[in-house]
Amino acid sequence: MANNTDRQARALTFSAISRDFQLISLTSVIANLVTLYIVSIGTEAKLATSVVIISILIFALLSGINQMDTFKNWIDDMDDVEAETHGGKYAKSAPFGMWKAAFSISFLAMAAAQLYNLWT
Repeated sequence: MANNTDRQARALTFSAISRDFQLISLTSVIANLVTLYIVSIGTEAKLATSVVIISILIFALLSGINQMDTFKNWIDDMDDVEAETHGGKYAKSAPFGMWKAAFSISFLAMAAAQLYNLWT
């Protein structure tokens, strides 16, 4: 019975980690769309808008990469039975470095493009 309870707890943890990452990404993308709109219509508050853009970038990178690390740690804690499943094998071979790089480059590019457009 404890084994089944452990698996249920791990499934709930996976669900929470995934949901949190989705919410972080969604919040960051929506915030970037709002600042992109502000930049595109023109604003006199360049410094304040720049601070918001940089804050969104910091939030996205710190929280998004933290969630990816949390997910990686969750995978590393799999027991032998779970690690031998198709899902476990797939998760163990996941390219976390590439995902972190793609995530970081995407948000860095968004911030850089907005700042460039705002100040030129």
